[in-house]
Amino acid sequence: MPRVTTAAATLVFTLAMSAARGAAGQTLPTLKVVSDSAGIHVRPALLSETIMKVNAGMTLEAIDREDDWYWVVLPADEHGTRYPGWVRANEVEIVAAGDPRAVLRHFSDAVEQAKARMDAQAAEDAARLERARQKVEEAREAYDGLVKNGPAGSQKPAAQTQKTPVRVPSEKPRANVPREYEWFGGYSFYRDQSDGESFGGGWALSGARQVTPRIDLVGTISASHRGEDILGVNVASSSIHTFAGGPKYAWPARDRFTPFAQLLVGIATVSSSAFGVDASSTGFALQPGFGVDVPVRKPVALRLGFDVETIHAGGGWFTGFRINAGLMVVTGSAK
Repeated sequence: MPRVTTAAATLVFTLAMSAARGAAGQTLPTLKVVSDSAGIHVRPALLSETIMKVNAGMTLEAIDREDDWYWVVLPADEHGTRYPGWVRANEVEIVAAGDPRAVLRHFSDAVEQAKARMDAQAAEDAARLERARQKVEEAREAYDGLVKNGPAGSQKPAAQTQKTPVRVPSEKPRANVPREYEWFGGYSFYRDQSDGESFGGGWALSGARQVTPRIDLVGTISASHRGEDILGVNVASSSIHTFAGGPKYAWPARDRFTPFAQLLVGIATVSSSAFGVDASSTGFALQPGFGVDVPVRKPVALRLGFDVETIHAGGGWFTGFRINAGLMVVTGSAK
């Protein structure tokens, strides 16, 4: 996917290289806008996007120069955030000498804070997944205990028990819950292995129609989101929306839980934004996966699923894995 979520780190690295050149060569100046309405651009080109207009008299700190353009840092906004941009040399004049390393420290501190928040979020996501896994395991153990022991006082005297006809198990395996339609909704965590990024905010919805006693036709919608803040201001965000469908095979119920595997194919839309610049692309998505359904009470079950999602968008292939946890409800009757 477009790697705009790393824009803050890339910006600081670029500023560091610029500061090193300034320290080794010349000390870049402090500038004052002399034009009535000077344009601050994304790149040193007149046709590039304009970030904002500044009035005459505003002071700007230069951190690099390229031909007839100065790379400057704007004054702090109401949130205390400073953004970079390019201004033409004929729209400003030199008023004092400056040191770009002083500007660089502002961005370095901001990125360190953002990195600390990302690490804390990753640890929180890992803890949330572990709690979900423990809850599924506790529910399965509780269900096994209930089935094995039965409700209190349900045991009958030996003489009466002997009169009860013995049930002969059917040769054909039976599912825990008769089903015709399956509906699932829950939390979704996505990890992009290509860029090493975690999407902690997400959800997944799916519906399935029984085709044979073991094969269903599935349709899914899932969404994942992540963002980066600097000094409390969101500067970069990414989101993935996947629409896929395909077959799902469910094995016969084993020890009161039902494992399944599925192979889904569809499309994925990848959207991103950094420093006010938006980008998006749509491409092919391949999503094989597997999971397990643990009955809680008919017709409700806990579902824990794991998918490997491969996306071709923006001219490249990206691979990650998705973990879904939530409730599955069955409706209709078994075929």
